[in-house]
Amino acid sequence: MNRPSTLLIAVSIALIPLGPVRAQGTQGTQDSPGAANSSSVEWTRTPPEVSGFLQVHYRNAFATGSDSLVDNDDFRVQRVRIGVSGPILPWLSYDIEVDPRAPEIAGVLRDAFIALKIIPRHRLRIGQQKMPFGYENQESSSRLYAVNRTELSDNLSRGINLRDIGVGLSGNLPLDESLRIEDAIAVSNGAGMNVQADDTPTKNLWGRLGLRHKSGDNVARLGLSGGMGDFIDVEIPEDPDDDIQVEFTRVGADVEIDRERYFFSAEYAVGWEDNVTTGESDDPRGYYINWVGKTPWRVGPIVRLDTLGDEYKRWTIGGYYGLSAELFRVMVNYEYRQLKDDLRADDKLYTWVQVRF
Repeated sequence: MNRPSTLLIAVSIALIPLGPVRAQGTQGTQDSPGAANSSSVEWTRTPPEVSGFLQVHYRNAFATGSDSLVDNDDFRVQRVRIGVSGPILPWLSYDIEVDPRAPEIAGVLRDAFIALKIIPRHRLRIGQQKMPFGYENQESSSRLYAVNRTELSDNLSRGINLRDIGVGLSGNLPLDESLRIEDAIAVSNGAGMNVQADDTPTKNLWGRLGLRHKSGDNVARLGLSGGMGDFIDVEIPEDPDDDIQVEFTRVGADVEIDRERYFFSAEYAVGWEDNVTTGESDDPRGYYINWVGKTPWRVGPIVRLDTLGDEYKRWTIGGYYGLSAELFRVMVNYEYRQLKDDLRADDKLYTWVQVRF
């Protein structure tokens, strides 16, 4: 199937108007030979809920690096997400999300899972979904206060991709009116998003266990995460001889504090990786610290430092208009790239706009 056809199908799914339909548990009606008896269970299919967001930014690149190369300034449609979700039965629902602007066809389908509510206060997801590790990667990019995710989130907090195909269970257990345990665990192929065949015999395991305290509008969260498994690192798709199999173990900790006048988040993660192909090993680690100021006018400053080992260090400084859940948001981020691959890197200035629908 070519790309235009795929995009047409994706948009059509999101726009098809489905009215309420009443269905019976058995075939036929009471006026027909195949009528259902009085014990038949009827259920109602409700229309799907369509939601999503659009992000556009303009990026200025500055020649502050140690080499003579610098990226061109450019406009970019960063993300377009169209989601369709809804209940089928009180214990059964679905969730589908696409990104029609994805540069590659393999990135169009994002979330695609069936959810079962068969365990109190938990959902069992079957299909393609985010793997549970840490805070930032579990939060939608539309709700963050920085244009780009941290280097920690893009590397240590995931496998080959953020999303994978498998089975996940997540929910919470209340301890009292203000305190609850959060738990999440998932088993996946480990081959990454939209890869329909597992490319190694090992399944990947991810999980997070945390505490959440809520008093009025003030929320505090603390979590511990872990992951283990393997993946194939593909350098050149056309040349399978350069593919590398990596076995990994990762652990991390995260904290979030959301109050009336500020939001704070921080994560630390460390990994142990064995290159099965070459016999080499590595222990990557990194952290980020993020602070966001809040005002009554829904504008404020942000400051973030994120690192990955000794090879990457970046400060993000800027401001925003619109709190995380608002329909219209604007951000300005200046990225001071102090270190990348042992060299001073090019700084970036982003002017970012988002609408949610």
